[in-house]
Amino acid sequence: LARVFMIDMSMVKMGELRVLPWRLLCWSCMTLFASTLAVARQGLGNANYEVEDIRFLNITSFDGTLLRADVSRPRPKGMECLPVVILANSWGVSQLEYVVQVQHLAASGYIVLEYEARGWYKSGGEIGTAGPNDQMDTSEVISYVLNQSAWQPDPHNVALVGISYGAGLALLGAGRDDRVKTAVIMSGWMDLERALFENGCPNLVWGDLLMLAGHIFGRPTKELSEMFRQVMRGNESAFHDFAAVRSGKRYLASLEARKVPLFLSNNFEDRLFKPQDTLHFFGRYSAPKRLLLNQGIHASAEIGGLVGLPQNHIWLEVKKWLDAWLKGVTGPAPPLVEMQLRNNWAVREQFDEWPSSRVAATVYEFMPRGNGLYGKLKHGQAIAEPIDPGEFETISFSRKTGISAGLPVVGEVLQIYIDKPIKSNLLFSSRPHSIWYYADIQARTRFCGTPQLSLDLTASHGKWQVVAYLFEVNRLTKVGTLIAHGALTCWNCTAGERQTRQIELRTLCNEVGGLAQGGLALALNLYSDLYQPANADGDLTVAFHYSSNFTLSLPAVEDSGQLAIPMLV
Repeated sequence: LARVFMIDMSMVKMGELRVLPWRLLCWSCMTLFASTLAVARQGLGNANYEVEDIRFLNITSFDGTLLRADVSRPRPKGMECLPVVILANSWGVSQLEYVVQVQHLAASGYIVLEYEARGWYKSGGEIGTAGPNDQMDTSEVISYVLNQSAWQPDPHNVALVGISYGAGLALLGAGRDDRVKTAVIMSGWMDLERALFENGCPNLVWGDLLMLAGHIFGRPTKELSEMFRQVMRGNESAFHDFAAVRSGKRYLASLEARKVPLFLSNNFEDRLFKPQDTLHFFGRYSAPKRLLLNQGIHASAEIGGLVGLPQNHIWLEVKKWLDAWLKGVTGPAPPLVEMQLRNNWAVREQFDEWPSSRVAATVYEFMPRGNGLYGKLKHGQAIAEPIDPGEFETISFSRKTGISAGLPVVGEVLQIYIDKPIKSNLLFSSRPHSIWYYADIQARTRFCGTPQLSLDLTASHGKWQVVAYLFEVNRLTKVGTLIAHGALTCWNCTAGERQTRQIELRTLCNEVGGLAQGGLALALNLYSDLYQPANADGDLTVAFHYSSNFTLSLPAVEDSGQLAIPMLV
């Protein structure tokens, strides 16, 4: 991106940019808009309503800031009032990202308005990162639509829908504005602090990408640039208040009190807004809800619907949800939770409750590697003899260990789109700088949920980072295919102090075991390209103590409630 747009990266980090070829960018956007609109119009053969030509608008917000928007609306049949759907743009994407789905929704009888949040493209103001001004903007946009009497909007049936940044704004808007009846949150965040600073780990790669996109396509506030610098320094306390006012979880009580129905969708390989965060919020939320967990990276599972592919499962389910809650359309009750199986994308595991009584924790204890190549993961009766309570093993810091979570972003994309898994040859991993543990899985076992890792450790320094990787392993070659990972960072610990800490690994839905991929491995090292390291000293060491506090818990599905569906994109 930096090369395409002729950006001096040193100027980006200072909050400044050199000349951008805006004419080329605008020409590209116009071409893309024309082609996607043509695709959308072609798919309206069975439309229930005639749709007015798309109309571009400027909406004046509470402080005079102009928000660029467009509206597509059906021609009302008589004096009927029409339900309203409002969508805000994703980070770095223009308002027109939803134009295909906007046309389909309008043809189904919805007034649909999409807008660019402040600070992006042709909207005024600065990027507030879903701050108070952005949240008030959402209410102003709702008011604007409801005040257009000629459109015949239904004030009792308003939905907020969005992907990524737009999803975060939808959840925040639903929480603070009681005119919102339901919200659809796709690849969004619930807790911004967890997203960018989970377990004290600054999300380096995605943070850099977000800042770069913000400077290319918008106008970030100075506060945003400063907060990013504080995050990269490990100053979580400085980031806490900034994140708290921008996190939908702060409105949890308000949403539950009003019983706002929430439709959530997230992707298993999303390393920005992680699936375990969505699953955690979903488990807490007590009002009407539904969750789809799909195979894909950030926002990728929704893209098929944005470019006009007609059988995108997520958008089909979104439309059913809107029809049910805004129009009162009845039909068979869908499963509460769907998890798309990584080994077979045509299969979605179904759960009618979450947490589910069908998912049981399978707990493994770690056994020392000693003079061997690897340690053992022991479960249940396989733990034959107690471990010496004083036994431990130590690894030291290195950027090169032979174990990784893949090339950032590129590895994730290749894994999803051309089925090139992220692999590590565990037998060739660095013994001084990493350690791994193996278990043979004889029977094919389905794991769906969030793995939990408990560590009993002592670090030589006050600043350290531990990265954990869960692999499906070829039992002959010991080549591991990454299925989950997580990290833990401490910026202000006491050197030499023994402590117990927990890591939630990325939520998964995988089948493991059988003939070829018959093993499971958990690997540990002290560095990953994904995160800002707290300490890169070569003499940093971490000792892992073998005790009842050093365990791995995996969510095993006891029986399958899978739903086989045609391969949808």
